[in-house]
Amino acid sequence: MEFRKILVPVTGAKQDQAALAMAFAAAKPFNAHVEALFVHPDPREAVPYVGMPVSPEVIQQIVDSAEEIAHKASKAAHATLEKSTAHAGAKLVEHPMTGAGFVTACYREVNGHFITRVGEAAKLADLVVFGPATLDSGPDISGAFVETLTHVQRPVLLAGEGAAHVLTKKIVIGYDRSVAASHAISAALPFLTRAQEVELIAVEDTPLDTRSLDDAVEYLALHGVSARSHIISRGERSAAEALLDAAAKGGASLLVIGGYGHSRVLESLFGGTTLHLTRHRAMPLFMVH
Repeated sequence: MEFRKILVPVTGAKQDQAALAMAFAAAKPFNAHVEALFVHPDPREAVPYVGMPVSPEVIQQIVDSAEEIAHKASKAAHATLEKSTAHAGAKLVEHPMTGAGFVTACYREVNGHFITRVGEAAKLADLVVFGPATLDSGPDISGAFVETLTHVQRPVLLAGEGAAHVLTKKIVIGYDRSVAASHAISAALPFLTRAQEVELIAVEDTPLDTRSLDDAVEYLALHGVSARSHIISRGERSAAEALLDAAAKGGASLLVIGGYGHSRVLESLFGGTTLHLTRHRAMPLFMVH
């Protein structure tokens, strides 16, 4: 099992660098193709609705300004891709190459609504990489992340803030017997089968028993993955905090979890494990809904 096409939505912001570095790190074990996608917004959407007539001249100025901003953002995104490609030792190409024997990358620019176009592109991607989740990421990036994870239901890799890791050094799986967690294990097999070390961690007080962990270990063994497992104490912490602490202290290079295993609305309102984990940027997160 391999990842062949990795999609990276880019915006010209500083998060592009971390996202692309993570994408190339993910692509390296498979000599995969990385596609940087820039969505050029419709400049007419920049015209605010003010409830009163606006002169054509003012509208044109707003449209021209939006076009200039988008052009600068695209130029910045393309420049970041060129630098990231060179740093990764990959090759920048016009179109994906079959059986190249090395990592390739291309820049693709489309017009339209950001969330919609990212979702459309994600349908035919093996993995979608987003930059670190920050408070200034903006609603478009957050919306595209949720769209990709929950509606398109493609595997998502969320970059950490630090330098790109060798993702397959040690992979920790947060397991709670949920459908989302089971899907995450299956989807992450391309990484898991190449990992130097794999560990399953369950947090006490979750709906899990020792037999369930044994079943997960046996499933991985059938795919040639040797994994160990244990249950950790939650203490006064949330399940997310306990899992993150254990993964970080254990030297995890990648954390695999099920994303939004419960109602996304409920998690948004009450603060679910997924939300806590995505806001913690110490290590890369691999998520599947």
